[in-house]
Amino acid sequence: MGKNEFCSGLEEKLREVNISAGDMIYVASDVRNFIYEIVSTYGAEYLDMAFGSLTDTLQDAVGEQGTILIPVFSWDFCRGKGFDYYRTQGEVGTYSNYVLNNRKDFRRTQHPMYSFMVWGRETDRLCGMSNQDAWGAASPFYYFMKNGGRQLEFDVESFRGLTFIHCIEQWVKVPYRHHKYFFGTYRGDNNETEIRCYSMYVRDLEVYEHTKTTHRYLMEHGAAAETVWNNNRLTVIDIAKCYEIVADDIVNNDGKNNLSFKDYEFHYHTKQTLPYEVSDIPE
Repeated sequence: MGKNEFCSGLEEKLREVNISAGDMIYVASDVRNFIYEIVSTYGAEYLDMAFGSLTDTLQDAVGEQGTILIPVFSWDFCRGKGFDYYRTQGEVGTYSNYVLNNRKDFRRTQHPMYSFMVWGRETDRLCGMSNQDAWGAASPFYYFMKNGGRQLEFDVESFRGLTFIHCIEQWVKVPYRHHKYFFGTYRGDNNETEIRCYSMYVRDLEVYEHTKTTHRYLMEHGAAAETVWNNNRLTVIDIAKCYEIVADDIVNNDGKNNLSFKDYEFHYHTKQTLPYEVSDIPE
């Protein structure tokens, strides 16, 4: 059974939203509909084969000069459980962990909380980054935004799948977030274990905030395009344009189109509530 039986027409649909050879794409996915279709049509025993076909199709769409990033984010390091480069599983979906556990042609980036599985031309550059700050200027996120990266949202809405909104909050320095430095055990790709420190621009715990960015909003502002494949919605977002739109909304409109708060009145130009935090250091 070949790729076309599972993913027939997908590459053509990706062309409709201008995914082409040489592109750098970040794949955020909710594959529940895809899983249902595969299991109900072929049987559960074909699921890994279908995930493999999906991955192959994405590779064909961007070609050898393109790059694919698939998130395998985990917050075990924040919870004091440490990080193992080869064994720590992602917490952002079944498909991401399929790639982590089965696709040896992908490599993992190094940040313990916000790592990606990467394939293609930029693999060495992205996996060679030793950024301490999850979303800072030395991170894969920032490089992706600055170098024409686009996010493919596979049947997931932006307010659930667009982590870049939180990156933008850091890049414009919203006052209700601050750097928190986490210490923990880190077992790297060399299988050596040591205590390391990594940071993230975390939300103040007393501030209840949610992103509310939608595909419609991004499309209306020229930052996204959308199509449908086998009842799965495919949305492609230009991250540089997304940054311009969302940053302007946060800075000049207090984020009214992209951010939602409970019992907190956000004004961009107010003073930052906390300068930073530092977690406990393991013994």
